[in-house]
Amino acid sequence: MARKELFDITTADTGRPSYEPPPRIESRAGDTASTAAPRQQQAYRRGKRAVMFFLPEEAFSHMHVILARQGRKKVQLLMEELVDDWFRREGAPRLLK
Repeated sequence: MARKELFDITTADTGRPSYEPPPRIESRAGDTASTAAPRQQQAYRRGKRAVMFFLPEEAFSHMHVILARQGRKKVQLLMEELVDDWFRREGAPRLLK
């Protein structure tokens, strides 16, 4: 049985142009920026850092049921309240006034 020839990179299609990254544009401040428009940060995120953690599915469901009963609209407000309470217990500067 004849052996099948393997792919040879030297005989590959060379008719395509080589990759060229998109051109960079100058911003008003003189810094280079990508061609995509910068995303606007949501107002409630300005000056804040993200903290992420995972809950079991059951705890996640319970949390949303309780939030709905209390008429709260966002998990963000609950998390801020919980961190503020923790700061209070630890004697740290308060988050909420």
